[in-house]
Amino acid sequence: MSPSRRQLGTSLALTAIAGAAIGAGATWAARGRTAPPPCPTTPVQTASSGTPKLGCCHGEHETAAAKCPVHYEGEVLKIDDQARTRRLRQVLHDGLFVPWTETGRAPAPDEFARRLKIPQPEADRLLDELQACGESVGGGILRVPGSELVAVAWPLSNVPTGITVTVADGKPAFARCAIDALGVSAMLEKRTVVEATARDNGQRLRVVVDGARIVEAEPAEVVVVRGNGCDNMSFFSSRAAGDAWRKANDPGSTLLTLAEAVTRGARIFSKETQGL
Repeated sequence: MSPSRRQLGTSLALTAIAGAAIGAGATWAARGRTAPPPCPTTPVQTASSGTPKLGCCHGEHETAAAKCPVHYEGEVLKIDDQARTRRLRQVLHDGLFVPWTETGRAPAPDEFARRLKIPQPEADRLLDELQACGESVGGGILRVPGSELVAVAWPLSNVPTGITVTVADGKPAFARCAIDALGVSAMLEKRTVVEATARDNGQRLRVVVDGARIVEAEPAEVVVVRGNGCDNMSFFSSRAAGDAWRKANDPGSTLLTLAEAVTRGARIFSKETQGL
């Protein structure tokens, strides 16, 4: 996904700490840059012993720092290791997104391992790699700081965002933002109901998406503002309302028709890339 996603929304991760007790459950800006990683995966030197020690609980089992197999050069995603990238995309789909949308929450690490039918140490290494990607390119996952639990795995969030996605035969799950929500159907190849409230007036919105196609939208005039950060990537009840908010609050943002937003979401979160 675009490096414009890479600005961490710390408020979401902090909220996740409070919500960790109710499920395994922040983001880089509108898909800008900033903020330190929430939990380092690289070893740090201890003053007393001089022995490298890993930075937090979810890295204690590592023998070497986890590394993401992709990076960005400008707006272009570069793959450093094709095999590892394919593997991470597969486990995102099979181990995280499918069970997440079935149950409505992020799977815990042991559930992730059981779903993939792999030993826990292997599952933990995969999650460490996905965390490294979340910290470096804004794809993969971000854990709750200081915890093994997943807070975000774009396009999904394990804490309330005001936007839910319900795939066919699944349960409602929170989406990270408007464009993320609209990309879930293409990623999982299932018809998806997106529900939210309009940022301008609180009106309930309902959009049914099938791949990159809008099946229905209520109200029909709904639009999306793609702003500075995922927290400012929201649904509005009409073009006039979205444009007024954009001009007053985020002049650098872009007003998208619903069709444009669905197309963008489907491109970012395709079945091939799984958002990574």
